[in-house]
Amino acid sequence: MSSAFPLLRLPDEALNRVIQCMEFIDIVGFSLASNKTKETVKSLNLQITQMFLITEEIIKIRVEGPSSMVWSFYPGEENAGREPIEVYMPARVTASRENNQPNVVEYLNPDFSIQKWIDNVQYISAHPMNNYLVFKRETCKFDITSLMETIGTATVKALLFYDQCGVECAKKAVMQIPDTKNMFAVSRNLEEPSRYKDILVQNLDGLYLGHRQVNMRMELDDLLLINSKEISIRSRNITDKMINKFLKHWIRGSNPRMEVILLHILDGRILDINVILRGLNFHEAPFDQVRFFTKPATEETIEIVGGHDIRRVNGSVGTLKIEQRDEGGVLTFCVWN
Repeated sequence: MSSAFPLLRLPDEALNRVIQCMEFIDIVGFSLASNKTKETVKSLNLQITQMFLITEEIIKIRVEGPSSMVWSFYPGEENAGREPIEVYMPARVTASRENNQPNVVEYLNPDFSIQKWIDNVQYISAHPMNNYLVFKRETCKFDITSLMETIGTATVKALLFYDQCGVECAKKAVMQIPDTKNMFAVSRNLEEPSRYKDILVQNLDGLYLGHRQVNMRMELDDLLLINSKEISIRSRNITDKMINKFLKHWIRGSNPRMEVILLHILDGRILDINVILRGLNFHEAPFDQVRFFTKPATEETIEIVGGHDIRRVNGSVGTLKIEQRDEGGVLTFCVWN
């Protein structure tokens, strides 16, 4: 019979090498053992980049680091009640790899509130993380105020409405968490933006409507209401004429905060640049002219080759670029500061 290995008695350099050979799920578990192990893991400068607090029937946390892992927090019987309920003290906690590989870890004595688990992940991270609050049920099961208290000092970068999340749940979250500057609508229940106009008018940094099989049914009025800096929309019903009218309204002063919009038109048709530009005063840039634009919310740099420049009444200039892909056209319109 072998005795337990005295891991913490190793010299610091040797201990660090052993930990670096562990899988991410084991490293994070090791950090929970004591203050000493937490400090040891922090010294490794782990590249933990994102954390998702997911609300379903239970609360889960997905952490993106050297690999992905998911914590699942199971409530005790005493936590049942009328919805929305307050965030519970977990009676049971498991950790697993996100790709559903075997060897799920179960903690025998969790003794941590969900907020403590979040605080620990933030503490051992070498860099500030992007934190997402994810809603997956049609209705909000958990009290929003209690959720925000649980998140604690973590800044919620984005609200992600996913799976079966409904309109009322999304509205409630946006109204009660006003400091969040990015929103992703990737639920089939949110395919009609006309049902949540009060969200469209919010001063967001980024608004992302649609994803994969979720395609928006947009109207011109919906487009004109959007007050975000960075906009991305997947839709099948945005026509060339609708884009033309949208640009004419923009010239006259609509969508004043918009810095870039990407329209993914998914019906397979070829966008007609002549219809889109009809009646507009534009300048066609040289076909080999290359410009780079940095998106305000994601800080992603996009390359603009050629394109058509359109001047607004206030003197600002926007550049229109069209690409054709297998699933349909992609229109990019960016406003230069």
